[in-house]
Amino acid sequence: MHTHSEYTKEGSGTPVIMLHSSMSSKVQWSRLSTELNSDFHAVAIDLYGYGESSYPEDPSSFSLVDEVIRVDSLIKQLIGEEQFHLVGHSYGGATALRLAYDNQERIKSLSMYDPVAFHLLGKKDPALVEILQVVDSINGCIARDDFSQATRIFVDFWSGEDTYDSLKQVKRDLLDSFIPKVALDFQAGIHDPLTIRDYKQVELPVCLITSPQSPLPTRQIVANLKEVLPQLQTHEVVGGHMAPVTNANVVNGIFEDFIRSI
Repeated sequence: MHTHSEYTKEGSGTPVIMLHSSMSSKVQWSRLSTELNSDFHAVAIDLYGYGESSYPEDPSSFSLVDEVIRVDSLIKQLIGEEQFHLVGHSYGGATALRLAYDNQERIKSLSMYDPVAFHLLGKKDPALVEILQVVDSINGCIARDDFSQATRIFVDFWSGEDTYDSLKQVKRDLLDSFIPKVALDFQAGIHDPLTIRDYKQVELPVCLITSPQSPLPTRQIVANLKEVLPQLQTHEVVGGHMAPVTNANVVNGIFEDFIRSI
C-alpha cells in the first residue's frame, strides 16, 4: 500500500475512489481497500479538514462544490482521465453524489451509504426541520466555544444517545477538534443549489444503502433518491448511520458485490 498525507492507494486495475464520513478519514476504508486490492486500484482520500488534509481557506463561503473540486483534482492527479468507481458514506456520500452529477462520463458506478445531501429534502419536510434544529444547536455551541457539547450533539444524533460520553477522553478530544469542519459539512450539504429533480440526469449504475435505524433525514434522502435515479439498486442493513464502520463486513460486501457486477 502506498500512503500519502492525503490519500492511500493499493492494488491495480480499475480505480475505486472512496470518500469517508464526517469526523473520519481515509483510514475508514482500509478494510474495503484490502478486500478490493487484488483486482482494483483502491484509493481512499481525506476530505477537507480531516486526516492529513488542509482546512478550507474560506470557511464562510465553503460549499459542496468546493469539496468536489478538491477531490476531483486529487483524482486527476492519481489516475488522470481513467474511468473509476466511486464510493461514499454520509458526507462522503453527498460529495460523491455531487461529483457524479458533473462527471458521469468518467464514473463507472456510484455506491453510497446514507448520503447527507440535505438540499434534496423539501423545504417543509419534517426531516429537514429536524436536521436544521440539530445544526442550530451545534452552531450555537461552537459560537460559545463549547466544542465538547457540539460534538456530543453531533455524535449522539447519528449514533445514539450517550455514545459520545461512552468514548474514552482521548477519542472525545480528537472528535472535538473536527467539529468546526462538521459545521461546514452541514453548510455544504444544506445549501447546494441542486434539487432532487436534477438528479434524474444521473444515469450511472447506483448502489444505495441505508438502515432502518438511521435518523429520519438520511432515510428520507434515500427515499427521495429512489424516486429519481434510473439505474438504482437499494439495500437496507442493520446498524444505523454508522454501519459502514460498525457493521463494515456487511456494508463492504454489498459495495464489493455491486462494483464487481459492473
